[in-house]
This record gives sequence, structure tokens and C-alpha cells, in this order.
Amino acid sequence: MPMSKGRPYRRRRNLSRCPSSSAATQTPLPPDPDKGNREVGEESSVVAAQGRSPDLQTLFRRFWKVAAPYWNSDDKVQARLQLAGVFALTLVTTGISVGFNFLGRDFFNALASKDQEQFTKQLLYYLVGFAGGIPFFVLRDYAKETLSLRWRSWMTSYYMDRYLKNQTFYKIQSQSIIDNPDQRIVDDISSFTRTSLAFSLTLFNAAVDLISFSNILYGIYPPLFVLLLVYSIGGTTISVLLGRGLVNLNFLQEKKEADFRYGLVRVRENAESIAFYSGEESEMQLLLQRFKSAYENLTQLLMASRNLEFFTSGYRYIIQVLPAAVVAPMYFSGKIGFGVINQSRSAFNHILADFSLVVYQFQSISAFSAVINRLGEFDDVLDRSSSNSPSDTLEDIQIIYKYFRSSSALESNGSTPLEKYATLLEIEDLTLNTPNASTLVRDLSLMIKEKDNLLVIGPSGSGKTSLLRALAGLWKTGTGKITYYVKGGEYPEQLICLDVNAPVNNAPDTYEADGKSVSRIFFLPQRPYMVLGTLRQQLLYPTWVDDVVPMSDKQTNVLPFLSNLTNSDNTIDKPMKPTTDELIKVLEDVRLGDLLARFSLDSTLEWSSVLSLGEQQRLAFARLLLSKPQLALLDEATSALDEANEVHLYQKIAAANITYVSVGHRSSLYDYHNRILRISTYDSNDEQLNWCIGATRPNSYLKFTNL
Repeated sequence: MPMSKGRPYRRRRNLSRCPSSSAATQTPLPPDPDKGNREVGEESSVVAAQGRSPDLQTLFRRFWKVAAPYWNSDDKVQARLQLAGVFALTLVTTGISVGFNFLGRDFFNALASKDQEQFTKQLLYYLVGFAGGIPFFVLRDYAKETLSLRWRSWMTSYYMDRYLKNQTFYKIQSQSIIDNPDQRIVDDISSFTRTSLAFSLTLFNAAVDLISFSNILYGIYPPLFVLLLVYSIGGTTISVLLGRGLVNLNFLQEKKEADFRYGLVRVRENAESIAFYSGEESEMQLLLQRFKSAYENLTQLLMASRNLEFFTSGYRYIIQVLPAAVVAPMYFSGKIGFGVINQSRSAFNHILADFSLVVYQFQSISAFSAVINRLGEFDDVLDRSSSNSPSDTLEDIQIIYKYFRSSSALESNGSTPLEKYATLLEIEDLTLNTPNASTLVRDLSLMIKEKDNLLVIGPSGSGKTSLLRALAGLWKTGTGKITYYVKGGEYPEQLICLDVNAPVNNAPDTYEADGKSVSRIFFLPQRPYMVLGTLRQQLLYPTWVDDVVPMSDKQTNVLPFLSNLTNSDNTIDKPMKPTTDELIKVLEDVRLGDLLARFSLDSTLEWSSVLSLGEQQRLAFARLLLSKPQLALLDEATSALDEANEVHLYQKIAAANITYVSVGHRSSLYDYHNRILRISTYDSNDEQLNWCIGATRPNSYLKFTNL
């Protein structure tokens, strides 16, 4: 019976009067509770979307926000020790470079004076220096790359955890908030860690070089040092003016290349559908359009780089003769030896390289700025998705989990009268809205008990699937409360309520409310998800997450944050892992036993391509039977099946004592349910509610349950 909260029973009405409309399916991200940060993030997103260069303050803020978490993480001690080691090796290599500078001076002095004995001695010093110094340069680079890999591994784990938490990946995809999050996790993080360390060491090395070689150069000829300052400052200014557009072009190039790659991935994933439509020509045009966009932007990028290269190439070649030209008069007058010319040239090049970082690295800096902007934008989106302030959740649909003792515990106590069937789900005053505030369903209230199988029907676009999304926690726009009653026999305490938006970590019989359904509730979409793995892993997904990706017996040099992370709090009600015999039996139960004649349980294939949609739906029912939930939500889960297989699968889940809520259009579904929820398209001009609940054909359902 619907729970009307005092309203009259006028909810039952003729629904055929309602016109049809389409329903949107996006779920908006909750706003950032910090208004100031939100405004900065929104402004930065607009800058990125329009291809404008973000200001330096935004770039530095984003760099610090992306880089800082690792150095304050649980791995900070090891990370800081490795960083200190890299800096120490950098100091050693700088000292070796200074030593080679003096060795070069004496070597060329001996050569100019034709002193064979001194020349042989200096050559020997050179060879010994090479043998002793080169290992330090190699170790420095190795330590830098190792630290970069460790940093990247931590950041990858950190961002993937945030990306997959609270259905953030679903919100980003459904709303198209940012482009290509996969590329940001794979390519941008790798580039960020590697380039950040390289630039940090370059700056550190530049500072040490300035201290070490400035004294040498100033001691040789002070005017040469002044000339170096003027030359480097002028070169930096001209480089910035010539290359100021490179940051925007690099940012856009990353996006356009990723869009083109994503288009190719879609062709691969939808190959059969494209082939059926004979859509090769259309796909070719779409792909060429995306590549053309990348090509045009890359052409502009190459032209901008060419203009900058005209200047930087001349800038580099002039310094080959500039130091010698300045100190040559001193050599001709006999004030300095020939080796001092080489020493001044070496010191000049070292210091100029330090002062000219912007000139030499401008293209790398502009590309790095684009990476910082993309990662910072991604980080801002993840922060907004994870922020759930109380003010944000007041207008959202609330999901409550109530845990109660099992029937056996109550019966043994004898203090509480029991109903024949326990309540599993209660919906109170649920209103579903689209993101643009259009109403789909208004003030829906109902209760579902064990064995109370409900069929949801209605015209396309009336909000049937949106209702299931709300029940699964994916649809948050609207108001009302959804309460799940979950058996918790292992913890016979009093009822515990948990708001889905308020994480609780100290209750032994509650789940952290991060948007995931508890193991007693199972959702079957129209197109099942096929994991990358074996047939065995298809069946175990998602209940036995520990077994989906088997860990190797021997793990060496595995970083702690790359180990298989599971939340033990979410395994209280998980059934025992099925045996191989049980997996074989469930395949036969859903009439997929013939798969074992073609494949083994440990065959690894692209199952979404190997299996037809009907086979995938039957495999999803196998997962359902193995998981044995209290309640199953089925969104047209048998749409690709013939009626014989459909009735067979419904018989199986009914025999397993699984209560289910189905969305569908087939009239045959009436036979498998004892109640029906009719939803019509909402009419804002009609004061009556656009839903009603009634019984299905009693005789047909009775016949079904007796089969």
C-alpha cells in the first residue's frame, strides 16, 4: 500500500491523460562549500575552456595543490629521504663539474705551452676524473627517475581513489564536466612528476652553479660577468615575448590529441554496431574532423615554436665565441694563458645556462604549464565532487540504511512481535527532478517487503529508470527519503540509521556511505558491465572484489600504496566465495553451460564482444544468484532475452528468495510480479500525482510462483 502521509487515496487515477516528455539523466556535482575556492575553480575552468592562458597565481596555486599531498602523505619519510639523496648527488656532480673546469684550464695551458710531460699528467687526471665522476652523474639520474616513478605511483593511486569514490567518474562522464580524465591520470601525472623533479633539480643546480662559477668568472674578468647578466636578461625577455602563446597551444594540443584517441577507442568498442549501420564513412569523417582539429592546432604550435627557435638558436650559437672574444685581448697582451680562455668559456656557459633557463626551456615550461593546468582542473573537479556539506545535502534525496536483527534473533528473544515478511525498502515523499528542475515523479511513497516483487511501468521518459538510479544512489536531484532495511545478524544491537551523505566510521554494523550499495542490494542494468579478465572474474564481480584481480604469490618491491586496497568494513554481509563447482552450476542454471564447452573459467577474452547481449544479461543473473542479495533492482534486465529464458531466470531468483523491483515494457513481466507501479509523464498543470500502485494479475502470478 502506498504511504500517503495523510493524503487521500486520490493518487489512483487514469494515467492515460498524461502527455509524454523526455527525461534528462545527469546528476549535478555538489557545489564546493568554500565559495571562494569555488569561484577560483570556476574561473579557472572558464579560462581552460576558452583556451586562455591562466595567470601565474593560478598556475602556482594549482602546482602546489597537486604537488603537496605526496610530500605530506604516509610515504613522506621515504620520499623526503630520496629527495635529499638526489640533491646530495646533485651537489657532488656540481663539485665534479667545477673540478673539471680547473682541469680543463690546466690541460689547455699545457697544450698551448707544448709541455708534453704536463700534458700527459693532466690527461691522466682527466681520465681518472671521468672514471670517478661519471658514476655520480648516472646515479643522480637514476635516483631522480626512481623518485619520479615512486611519486607518480602514489599520485596515480591517489587520483584513481578519488576518481572512483562517490561515483565521481559517473558524474564526470554523465555531465561532460572535463575532457579525458583517463589521459590526465595516465599521461599528465607521469609528465607532471618527471618534469617537476627535473625543473626542481635544474633550479637547485642553477643556484649551486651560480655560487660556484660566478666567483671563477668574476675573478677572471669582471666585465665578462656584467655582459653575461645583460645578455641573459635580454634573452629571457625576448623569449617570453616570442613564446607567450605556447602555453595555450600546448594545452589545446593535449585536449585535441586525447579527443582523437578517444574517437578511435569508441570505434573499437562499438565495432559491431558501426558495422551493422555501415557507418564506416560517417566514422571516417568524424575521426578526420577530430584529427584535422589536432593538425590545425599543431600547425600553429609548430609555427610559434619556429619563431621562438629563430631566436634561441642564435642565442645559443653566439655564446660559442662571445666569451673568447671578450677575453681575447687579455690573452694577446699576455695577461692570461690560453687555458684561461677555455675556463672562462666553460664558466660563462654554466652561468648563462643558469640565467637562461627560460630561454632554453621555454617550450618545456609552456608544455609543463599546460600539464599543471589540466591536472589542477581535474583536482578541482574531484574536490567539488567529494565535498558534501550539510547545506548541500538538505535538498538532495537522502538514502538511509537501517540495520536490524535477523528474524531468528527476534524470535528467540520473543519480546518483539514479528510480521510474516520483513520490510526491505521504504520510499517516503520522493520527488525526482531533472538537473534543469523539471519534475519527473512527485511525492512517491511506498513500502516493499520480502516477496513483494514490484514492476515499474510507464511511457518512455516518464522517470522509470531515473527512479532506479535514485534507489541506487546515482540520482540525487530531488527531495525525499529512501530507507533500506538490511539484516545484520552478526550484530544484534538496536537499529542504526545512516545518512548516505554522512560517513560514519565507528559503528561496527554500518557501511561508510560513499554512494556504494551494500552487499544485500544488487543492481542489474540493461547492458551488463563486463570486466577485463577471465570468465571466473565475470561471475565473481562485483561482490568478491578481492578475487577479481588476483595478486601474485610473490610480490617483490611492491609499493604499499599499490597493493590491493579493500575496505574491510564493507565485507560484513558478503557471502562465502563460491567454489568452482558452484560457478559451473550457476552457469548451467542460467543456461550458459555451453560456454564451458568453448572456454574455461580462466579464459581471458573481451567478453563484451564475445558474448551476445542476451548472454551478457544471463551472466548478470548468474552474478545475482551467486551474491544472494535481499533486494535486486532490475532495469530492463531481460530485454534481450526470449520469453522462455525470461521466465526461467525470474523463477530462479524467486526460488532463491530474492525480492526484486523491475523496470520493463513487456506485458509478460506482469506474470512475475505481484504489484505494479504505474508512472505517467508529469503534468505541472495537473494537481493529481502521476503514479499509482495496484496489483498485477493475481492468477498469473500465483501460477508463476507455483511453477
